[in-house]
Amino acid sequence: MPAHLDAPVPGTPVDPLCFQLRGWLWLDTLHTQTAIASLEAHTTAPDGTDVLLGFTSTLYARPDVTAALSLPPTALTGFEFFCHHPFPFVSPSPPLPFSPSLPLTLTLHARLSDGSLTPPLATVTVPTIARDYRQNHFGILLDQRTTAIQRRANIFAEGPSLAEGSGEVAMLLRRHLGPPPCRVLDVGCGLGSYGRSLLTDGYAWLGAEVDAADCAELARLSLPHRHVDGRSLPFADASFDAALCLEVLEHLDNPAAVLREIHRVAPRKLLVSVPNCELLGYLWDHLATPWHMLEADHKNFYTRHSLGALLGQCYSQVELGFHTPYPLRTVEGTPLHYHLFAIATNP
Repeated sequence: MPAHLDAPVPGTPVDPLCFQLRGWLWLDTLHTQTAIASLEAHTTAPDGTDVLLGFTSTLYARPDVTAALSLPPTALTGFEFFCHHPFPFVSPSPPLPFSPSLPLTLTLHARLSDGSLTPPLATVTVPTIARDYRQNHFGILLDQRTTAIQRRANIFAEGPSLAEGSGEVAMLLRRHLGPPPCRVLDVGCGLGSYGRSLLTDGYAWLGAEVDAADCAELARLSLPHRHVDGRSLPFADASFDAALCLEVLEHLDNPAAVLREIHRVAPRKLLVSVPNCELLGYLWDHLATPWHMLEADHKNFYTRHSLGALLGQCYSQVELGFHTPYPLRTVEGTPLHYHLFAIATNP
């Protein structure tokens, strides 16, 4: 009973959570009697149980096969379907990632119309990638046990404030703040991810945050902060040498009004980071959209030009750039960046 697997290719690593099985077969009299109900891929779990990886009930014509086997041109010999290993090589707790040293062996069978399963028609052994993507952010969506329909709030929900900041942003802050001492107001500071290191380095850092839960954590961490209402800042004019507004302006209903209030208390310098909306134009060729851009609470989307125009309402000089390289490049290979970074100053 001739059968052949074109994919997966022996020696080429596959992701057990999602890989394609493709090939051809010809079962002689069984084919002519249309007795094949489906084709199935099986493997054996570590505990010895049989695992169904995937199946198809569709065969299609492959001219290369019919010519090679001298079959009628209408003979249906080709097949392809996607496979998923529901618990690939995961027995310890917590689950371990896949390992190239743990190969995946699968066999192709035909399920006949009487319900019986043929002996293996083809077998292939392939290495698996050294990563279990179910452990990734949103990895629960890759688990076949996740059968609930996801709502917008599940996918684009605003995540919790981050306890750790970006090393690249921390470097940019120090570069553009200049050396301490320097009075710095961090507007929308979250959990103070940059405040801890700035305080350690000698800056007079103070956080301003609207979220009560974040303020409770700031208090637990003994980080200086004020709980604010999001509309006004309870500080005197020119109380600070510089202000930070990192990943905040995209969330505001009235960013211009908040910017005026920031300028009132920190008129000489403001450092800003926001998601880079320019990515949308570049990524159109990839049919891709940055996930962070779609976060449910994002109200404003900035390019260098719109951010510069906004900041220019209060600060006479605005320098604009980028930070955090994006994983994808343009189709020509030029680099892209996830965020905009602005230095707004009044000499």
